[in-house]
Amino acid sequence: MEQRNKPPVVTVSQVNRVIGMLIKGDKRLANVAVRGEVSNFTRQYQKGHLYFTLKDGQTQLKAVMFAGNAQMLRFQPRNGDKVVCCGAVTVYEPGGVYQINCTEMYPDGEGEQAAALEELKKRLSAEGLFSRKRRIPAFPKKIAVVTSAGGAALQDVINIISRRCPMVTLTIIPAQVQGADAPQSIAKALKRAQSVGADTIIFGRGGGSAEDLAAFNTELVARAVFDSDVPTISAVGHETDLSIADLAADMRAPTPSAAAELAVPEASAMLAAVEEAGRRISANTKRCLLKKEQDLVFRSEVIRALSPHNRIKNSEQRLEGLSESISRKAHFVLDDAERRLSAAAEMISALNPMSILVRGYSVTYHNDRIITGSEGLETGDRLDIRLAHGSVQAQVTAVEKE
Repeated sequence: MEQRNKPPVVTVSQVNRVIGMLIKGDKRLANVAVRGEVSNFTRQYQKGHLYFTLKDGQTQLKAVMFAGNAQMLRFQPRNGDKVVCCGAVTVYEPGGVYQINCTEMYPDGEGEQAAALEELKKRLSAEGLFSRKRRIPAFPKKIAVVTSAGGAALQDVINIISRRCPMVTLTIIPAQVQGADAPQSIAKALKRAQSVGADTIIFGRGGGSAEDLAAFNTELVARAVFDSDVPTISAVGHETDLSIADLAADMRAPTPSAAAELAVPEASAMLAAVEEAGRRISANTKRCLLKKEQDLVFRSEVIRALSPHNRIKNSEQRLEGLSESISRKAHFVLDDAERRLSAAAEMISALNPMSILVRGYSVTYHNDRIITGSEGLETGDRLDIRLAHGSVQAQVTAVEKE
């Protein structure tokens, strides 16, 4: 029996790798736009990746959109939506499936795009991205301008601010304002503008079609505007429609030129206002000085009327009167005291036992106690007798009681 040549044995990984290389090497699959209906839609909330399936009436194609590209979507995909996905067809080797790696996705048809834009506006409005409106500084020192480096919008802003308020410093931060990479470029430039010490940020571009202005209708740019720590002025060059970036900004200007006028005051007007304020201050100062002069005259008259010399003279007169009054009262008090002292001395003298002794009386003591009667005395008791001049001692020889 004839033995056929057997093929080499390979692993599953090797097969998937070869298929992946074949697909990757096909230039027709490196950049394709596929129309289909979304099904099996899943969002990985932790990382933000999107996984779904594109299908038509006969077949289906796996699809993935990673978080970096998903952030720039202007609508929220749902099952059943008809979309166009742009990207490259690749092979997911661990699963053995081929898929389209989407870098861009938009609704299939203009009506769907408008609906997606309106849906994005409603969703961001519900989150509060359009409700915060901060005050733009009236006298900025430094302004950051985020726009295309070679655009006419930038030159308009430079010319107007230089003319209106030349003392303001301008910092230009270039950004791509049109094309698929524009949203990311604008968002990065807005973040950088917050680190240059600016008081105000102007961002935008000149006029253009809806496709030209599409970057300013993305969620990525809207969130970058809302996250800015510095007040922002949108200067997207269109008069009629409001972009999502316009709604998220603190102030909206219809054109870059208008944004420049809103951002800075007119220097000549400021000078005129300063001069007018100077005139008002001068007039007020003169009125105040006149009033102060009148007050000074009045107070001088009061001071003369109440001069220290007059006050001292009046005080001296009052002092003399008080001295005389005190002297009279002192003499009266001394005289009265002297009279009362004399009367008390006479009374004391009259009541002095020694005065009685002089008239021939004596005072008898027994054991230092004055004897007024014979009670308590016994024969033999010793007595002390006080006389007017000197004293004598005696002994009781007999006691007689009444």
